[in-house]
Amino acid sequence: MSWLISYEAPATPPPALDWERLPFGRIFSQHIALAYFQNGKWDEARLQPFQDFRLHPATHALHYGQALFEGMKAYQRPDGTRFVFRLEDHARRLNLSAARLSMPPIPLDLFETLLRELLLKESYLFPPTLKQAIYIRPFYFATDPYVGVRTSESYLFAIFLSPVGPYYTQPVAAYVETEYSRAAPGGTGNVKMAGNYATALISNARAQAADCQVTLWLDACEKRWVEEFSTMNVFFVWKDGRVTTPSLERGTILAGVTRDTILALLQAAGHPTEARDISIQEVIEGITSGTLVEVFGTGTAATVIPITALHYQGKRYELSAAQPTIAEKARAAYYSLLAGETTLQPDWIWKI
Repeated sequence: MSWLISYEAPATPPPALDWERLPFGRIFSQHIALAYFQNGKWDEARLQPFQDFRLHPATHALHYGQALFEGMKAYQRPDGTRFVFRLEDHARRLNLSAARLSMPPIPLDLFETLLRELLLKESYLFPPTLKQAIYIRPFYFATDPYVGVRTSESYLFAIFLSPVGPYYTQPVAAYVETEYSRAAPGGTGNVKMAGNYATALISNARAQAADCQVTLWLDACEKRWVEEFSTMNVFFVWKDGRVTTPSLERGTILAGVTRDTILALLQAAGHPTEARDISIQEVIEGITSGTLVEVFGTGTAATVIPITALHYQGKRYELSAAQPTIAEKARAAYYSLLAGETTLQPDWIWKI
């Protein structure tokens, strides 16, 4: 259907941006895009100046957790082409998350219309090079002013933008969490709900105390199987050339869009890849014996980032990968794809 988007102009001109010194997630667009679900339908779509929300103290999401989000990026190529990377895949995952939380689906055409209008109004945010991006944050939460455990009947879907540089400026070390769990079979580990990240925060202090920047989570049942990092999916590179990543079959790992992209790029380059269960014992023994030569993470924010060490059960296992690494090759192939120098799936590029 055709969506009528109302618009309210901001009171101030856009700010100047220092593209080489952009912090991640601290500068925001002048506008925010909003759509409301009420009386059984989506309506009241609009762009308004970025401002605080006014919420009822009994707002359903604050008490019962019907809240989810996505993370995606828009870029500008040297020739001026502006695009969002894999928009439909992110929209599809958002609706999978919504279904798991008993929230109504967001029509793709509403999502696209809101995002296109927002990006056109915020065109000053498009960076001069592919080293920077517009980070797009769609989020979606229940708004019923009601105290009681039931599905909300009203919702707010919103999108804001943030110009960003790298999430990680250098390779990171990972703390392997052996006490707390992020997700369990039948739970919500494979959806992007806000609560998943809240339960993971407790491990941050442990990671920092071990001089690590991320947590590597193990399965909740046996604390045996590797799942994912706190901010991204995980890949392992073996001496014989295989590249492996944990399987999604248990439903405890987020199906990363960047993960899927890197798998496709590696396969196109002729690297043998496999998605399977990987035990932490196999990983540690591989580092110790030299058969595991590289570990890296992938995510929308992080793109591709090498892992320098794993801290497991009080011991640090250093990784000294050969040069050039698979992570470096994968990252180069990823940016070649963004630059339009190579093509895998034409529909991955949603042009503005």
